[in-house]
Amino acid sequence: MEPNTRILIIYSTFGEGHVQAANAIKQQFISQGIQQIYMLDLMAEAHPYWNAVTRYCYLTSSALCPSLYGLSYNWSNRLEPDRMFNRWLHSFGKRKLREVIRRVQPDAVIHTFPYLAAEQLGLEMASPLPTFTVITDYVLHSRWVHPNTKHYFVATESLKCELIGAGVNGKRISVTGIPIRAAFENSFQQEDLFGKYKLDPSKKYVLIVAGAFGVLAHVRKLAAAILEDTDYDLILVCGRNQRLANRMAAQYGSHSRIHIFGYVNQLEELMGLSSCMLTKAGGITLTEALSMALPVIVYRPLPGQEKGNADRLSEAGAIQIADHVREVTNRLNQLQQPYHLQRMLHAMKSLYKSEAARSVASEVLQFTYSYAHGNQAYPTLSERKAIQTHGYP
Repeated sequence: MEPNTRILIIYSTFGEGHVQAANAIKQQFISQGIQQIYMLDLMAEAHPYWNAVTRYCYLTSSALCPSLYGLSYNWSNRLEPDRMFNRWLHSFGKRKLREVIRRVQPDAVIHTFPYLAAEQLGLEMASPLPTFTVITDYVLHSRWVHPNTKHYFVATESLKCELIGAGVNGKRISVTGIPIRAAFENSFQQEDLFGKYKLDPSKKYVLIVAGAFGVLAHVRKLAAAILEDTDYDLILVCGRNQRLANRMAAQYGSHSRIHIFGYVNQLEELMGLSSCMLTKAGGITLTEALSMALPVIVYRPLPGQEKGNADRLSEAGAIQIADHVREVTNRLNQLQQPYHLQRMLHAMKSLYKSEAARSVASEVLQFTYSYAHGNQAYPTLSERKAIQTHGYP
């Protein structure tokens, strides 16, 4: 290990998951003695106006017109990774990235979002940097694939198989799991937390997480049905949707069985007090639930990567999907039966890989050490062009 190693982590604020994965990896580098970690929200830095517009469109379309977002996702997924559209997307921010690389002089670049500018820039450099991609979903989209990526870190063996099917050499893929904050893997005293949040330890709680931006559909209908048709109490996290929080407080503010929160920094504490979580199907959120063995019901997963995540984990028996409010309450009541609960917990345990962030950081350091000492040669420019044309060796 070289203590002067510099790492550049490129992320995006299109959803909280990519940021959290980047921060989890950063903390693991620091714990391993690497202090020079540089975080870059490339789109926000290079094109702040375009970043704000596209981010707004993403959040709006996923909330108000999910079918349109799903069509866009599926269309772009059918494109080959080296098609002009994907190359154009990956080229966003190259000029800014060039400036950052010149200033920071990193030994490696890690992407946690599928705008792979460092990989695209590497095709134009005589001596490119080793670039790594951490896929933060349980399904593959073509935008995650780039011929200049040195190594991929993925959640599951099935996702590794998808990458191999896309032409990536299996030696370039590590099944590490998805990086999450270390807090989710730490133990804590439930008794203290029940007191902190003024909750009753004799009750069973359903945690409804509307997402960081509060876009889970039909929250009020779900809350009413759960309170009426089950004996669970509710913990509702509204994220940054203050309008939702205000509406729910106005309707249920005096109700003894529902507890309303806005954005929560220490969500792991509320998860640790809950018997089940009702949430969106973001890759990070699902991984956090797996880490805590917290049963999950995904309500009406959004088309695109969230539906892919939900379908993949549901097929493995690790979560449940509900498309109707009545189905939610039926599944909640079903989870009170020991057989169904134990079957889900077993599937969750078999799927979850602990300490993913540590594994990613350790492997990146091993690669960079090998490059620094000449044990591995990065492909030449002509070799990388050949990879782009003919596929991976």
